[in-house]
Amino acid sequence: MSGTRESDAVRISNRGSERIMDTLAIETPLYIEILQNDRTYPMGITMRTPGADLDLVVGFLYSEGIIDKLESVEDIIESKNTVSIRISDDIVIDFDSLRRTTLTTSACGVCGKTSLTNLHKIHNATLNKSFQIKSSLLSKNLDLLNSEQPLFGLTGGTHAAVAFDRKGAVIAAREDVGRHNALDKLIGHMIRNGGLNNDGTILQVSGRSSFELVQKTIRAGFPIMASVGAASSLAVELAREYNLTLVCFLKSDSMVVHSAPNRII
Repeated sequence: MSGTRESDAVRISNRGSERIMDTLAIETPLYIEILQNDRTYPMGITMRTPGADLDLVVGFLYSEGIIDKLESVEDIIESKNTVSIRISDDIVIDFDSLRRTTLTTSACGVCGKTSLTNLHKIHNATLNKSFQIKSSLLSKNLDLLNSEQPLFGLTGGTHAAVAFDRKGAVIAAREDVGRHNALDKLIGHMIRNGGLNNDGTILQVSGRSSFELVQKTIRAGFPIMASVGAASSLAVELAREYNLTLVCFLKSDSMVVHSAPNRII
């Protein structure tokens, strides 16, 4: 399967040891650069699972507040492990605050940034206050979340971000070794295929709810975000500030709602 490779390994158990072939999720670097006004601005290197790289870059630029719409992208040039994206000359960007001084790993989306000013790039987002769903729908979506993770099923080493409509149907899903990459891929895919119309859309993610995932969720306009893991303190604070319904420890029979519980009935 694309995004995976086989690796020779040894399995050790109380019955002894044996040679096996293990399936690994591929993790390779992607170099991102912006082209504007006859200049090239390096955005750094992120470690990701190859596949949907154009979605990843478009979603990343949107989440960072660099672009607000697909029309701001004039051209995308893709080569091996490099994506160059040309954006409109009229877009004003503070590249100093966006610049990264270190490699961005698959576990960290903000590592190496030279400024904290851009971490809260949400542009006064207002989430749909009237949207409500039954708690049973979130639990039902959990089964579909698991079914939308073929890479995880093979490797046990990837994260997923899945968008559901108000009836529980899957709108789109993306996987990656990095949870922030998975969400950027999902957001980028939606931007490139009709735009972000998330007033009645639910986001569900594997793993935990970090500050950056919450920030990306609010920026993309999802009123409800649910994760199978815990939330960090800063993630909860941000969710409460922007009235995002943040659901954690989602299980088939229970969940913990940290903010805006009025959307869950």
